[in-house]
Amino acid sequence: MVIAYDIALWMDWDRPHWAGFAVAFISLATVGQSLNKGVMRMLGTLVSAVVALTFISLFPQDRWLFILIFSVYIGFCTYMMGGAKLQYFWFVCGFVTVIICMDAGPNSIDAFQTALLRVEESGLGILVYSLVAMLLWPNSTSADFDTATRNLASTQHQLYRLYLDHLHGQGNVEEEQTLRAKEFEEQIRFSEFLDAAETDSYEVWELRQQWRFYRCQVADLTETMERWRQSFAEVEVLNLKHLLPNLGVFCTELEGRLAEIERMLDNQAPQTFIKLINLNQNESRARRLSHFHKAALTVTLTQLQHMDQVSRNLFETIQDIKGFGSPSTETAKACMPQAGLMVDTDRLAAASGVMATLWLAYLAFIYVNDIPGGTVIVTMATVLGMAMSTMPHIPIVLLFIPAVISVLFAGILYIFLMPQLTSFIGLGSMIFVVTFVICYLFAAPKQALGRAFGLAMFVTIISVSNQQTYSFLSVANTALMLLPIFVILSITAHVPFSPKPERAFLRLLGRFFRSCEYLLSTMRWDPTRTPTVLDRRRKAFHTREVATLPQKLITWSSAIDTKTLRNTTPLQVQAVVTSLEELSFRLHELLEARDKPQADFLVQELLEDIRAWRLRIQRMFQRMSEDPTLGRQKAFRSKLTEIMEHLEQRIEETMDKAAEGQICDKDGENFYRLLGAFRGVSEALVEFAKHANAIDWVRLREARF
Repeated sequence: MVIAYDIALWMDWDRPHWAGFAVAFISLATVGQSLNKGVMRMLGTLVSAVVALTFISLFPQDRWLFILIFSVYIGFCTYMMGGAKLQYFWFVCGFVTVIICMDAGPNSIDAFQTALLRVEESGLGILVYSLVAMLLWPNSTSADFDTATRNLASTQHQLYRLYLDHLHGQGNVEEEQTLRAKEFEEQIRFSEFLDAAETDSYEVWELRQQWRFYRCQVADLTETMERWRQSFAEVEVLNLKHLLPNLGVFCTELEGRLAEIERMLDNQAPQTFIKLINLNQNESRARRLSHFHKAALTVTLTQLQHMDQVSRNLFETIQDIKGFGSPSTETAKACMPQAGLMVDTDRLAAASGVMATLWLAYLAFIYVNDIPGGTVIVTMATVLGMAMSTMPHIPIVLLFIPAVISVLFAGILYIFLMPQLTSFIGLGSMIFVVTFVICYLFAAPKQALGRAFGLAMFVTIISVSNQQTYSFLSVANTALMLLPIFVILSITAHVPFSPKPERAFLRLLGRFFRSCEYLLSTMRWDPTRTPTVLDRRRKAFHTREVATLPQKLITWSSAIDTKTLRNTTPLQVQAVVTSLEELSFRLHELLEARDKPQADFLVQELLEDIRAWRLRIQRMFQRMSEDPTLGRQKAFRSKLTEIMEHLEQRIEETMDKAAEGQICDKDGENFYRLLGAFRGVSEALVEFAKHANAIDWVRLREARF
């Protein structure tokens, strides 16, 4: 920070605090993370300069058309921030454009100079920080990356052992929940460190394709193990040792692979190598099972076979990375299929909120005489709105007190200390000490917002320049400006939906069940009807909703104050969300099984029975989208038993009627997979009803102020 200020002042650049901003906001724990963020900031600044100058040149005299097009662009940047990639790049593209446009608004002649200065100052800050980080304190990501990789592999191994114990009736549910949460956090940490290590570690960069493939396979293993665990309730009545005679050997082999992966990640050669074991099924015993038990066995067998493939890929990939074997042919394959362009309603709502914030701040600037800050109020309101759009569960009011404290702290330094400084030695010492204290006190990742706010207010208020002037009004105006900014942010946060965690939780819950209802409605067997483009897009949208809403519910549930709910604990709320995640997996399995070819004979014979099941489950989804308390466990269990007993009888009659050769082995396997998916969705609904009964929904719906 001191070096960046020194160079900017030595070169007599205006606004050297822009270089300070760049240093403050790209500084992260390791060199790789900082360099990645620095690159994103530099690219975003260059794009913003071009976009801002384009807007200013196109609408030099038409402020309403300017703000209309400008707000659409800011909304687009905010929407893109909600994606999985390049979040910081889109944030910079938005807020730097706001700074240049608003700063050049009163005097557009200086627009090019402002844009160029912004690029120069940002480049200076990024260059200085990068050189200092690499030459003076080179904290590489590789060590943290290795630790994160080993921790993730160890957690997955432990979770597999717990699930194996659970399968044999010796599981510990609470320990499983704890490890699942830990696994989720470690996957995020592993992914972040991988992106950073590709930048500052030559070894990781050389093997980046293998590591990316490994990341995809780890995610695949996590999902497959979770689906496997969810099927335990359906196979617990079966004697798997007799139905799958070599199940013990197979599971031991899978555990051995996970153990060897840990060993190789510790740079130790594997003691054993992969053994290919076919999971054999005792056909004579399997034929004596009921059709639903056959379906459950088929689903479990499919999941175990997929775990076999994924664990083999993981083993071979790490073997290749660590040099203990020949390169794996699987690493050249694409990780995951890329989804097409799909609208995310939550990201769209966040973008609309930021656009509304920009408009309100702009109207206040135009129509409120002598409003504190002038165009700065538009800039700060928009930047804060964009920053908060990715953290909607954090109340706006929580930022007000840190903002006031930051202004007071920086104001005291500006008014009482800085006039006493007579050289850059004194100024640089003050900047060094203050920056060090802020970063030291707010070093935890959860305090990143407070650290950013403190540094931003500090470099803004002290307003260092070669022709330094001091004015109490500048501090007073900044302090007074906070009030209208937070009023505007509060208005846009509450319109059109309440930001209260309880309200958001109920709203997302309703959306989840409405999407489930729609997906079931698409399962009509009608081979003569070809779905339209609109039908396919709607189905893809609701499939995405069902897949992503449980994770969003986890975020909101963590913000719910369970102390206001009678006899409701955070673990009970978490159990509800976990049951929704299970329902999401089950519904996804049902859609996958439905898309596989089925025997026409079975389809025609069981069409009405499966249709009756589908319509009843649809009605349950529709009712629960309006009121989750309607799902009572005993009622669900009774209805499930009734439906399944009737369907079991109809299947038995249908199978007896089938002529020899009318149903091939592949059709039979697909049918049993579909049947298991039907039962899985029903069981997941019962599980949700069990956990939902523990929640005080009446208190959850109460209005709080």
